[in-house]
Amino acid sequence: MLDPEFLKILRCPFDPKREAPLSQPDETRLACECCKVHFPVRDGFPILLVDEAVLPEGCTSAEQLPCHNRSA
Repeated sequence: MLDPEFLKILRCPFDPKREAPLSQPDETRLACECCKVHFPVRDGFPILLVDEAVLPEGCTSAEQLPCHNRSA
């Protein structure tokens, strides 16, 4: 698991305001608490690249994510 202090500063890269926090439901991924998108954690490092994101069920594009639609 990631260090809790490090996890506190991470934010969803889809959120232009950088306000949506991430949580770690298990050792292999992080999840946005707002839009529920998942990002992999590999060898203890979070991969916060948009291209690596796993969209939530029923979401067909990043433009549908609540975080993506926040005004900057």
